[in-house]
Amino acid sequence: MFDAQTFKETLLPLHGHLFRTAYRLLNCQADADDTVQDVFVKLWNMRENLCGIKNLQAYATTMTRNLCLDRMRSPGYRKWDSNDAGSLKYEWADEVEQADRQDELKLVLHLIDQLPQKQRDIFRMRYFNELSLAEIRQITGLSPVNIRVHLSRAQKKVRELYEKINSYESR
Repeated sequence: MFDAQTFKETLLPLHGHLFRTAYRLLNCQADADDTVQDVFVKLWNMRENLCGIKNLQAYATTMTRNLCLDRMRSPGYRKWDSNDAGSLKYEWADEVEQADRQDELKLVLHLIDQLPQKQRDIFRMRYFNELSLAEIRQITGLSPVNIRVHLSRAQKKVRELYEKINSYESR
């Protein structure tokens, strides 16, 4: 059985890893924080059964991933319309912050349009249409490895262009 001290020493160091996992899936810091907090609450509530688990990091990571997927599938989860940046609604943001976010989204969409055709298509299928790698494979005929390479290169290129523009504007 895990007491409070053992729980702190064993599971709390996993916070950074779990947060990064949740953030990669949800792409929202607040949602990732909430998910990780939910994971720790669930782990605490089942602390009597944790001794039987051989790899707690893998177990907590799987729990985090599953909670993220549940959150994304829930009806109230915020979805972005990739074709219309002006339709985004940020209820918590004032008008200036909303305009800034819309401008950033428009910029990112413009940067995505500058990608090579195949990278752009695969990127849109994966992140805008939310297709799985298997579905993209059926459409493109590419292997999952090639699809991941195209996605990785597309993300890297968009990130580089975005950072270049932001570093230029901050001068």
